Amino acid sequence: MITCLCHEAERLRCRARQLLADLGRCQHPPLRQRLQRELEQLQARRQELQRIARMLRRSSVVMDRLALALFEEVAARPLLGA
Repeated sequence: MITCLCHEAERLRCRARQLLADLGRCQHPPLRQRLQRELEQLQARRQELQRIARMLRRSSVVMDRLALALFEEVAARPLLGA
């Protein structure tokens, strides 16, 4: 489960990079709005993944603390920039 969450967090980052590049090239206002909305949805999902990471940290369900630490680190990475 944690591995899937890590992969999802990384996919969010990859898609955000694609969207940023597309936004830089796009000249069509309705398409730009759609791309911007998708970027906002990715950010909301990233925040949800961070909440899941905090919830898992507080629970006693997760046995692999190293995997959880990796997930927390991946989920905390910004979608864009640095």
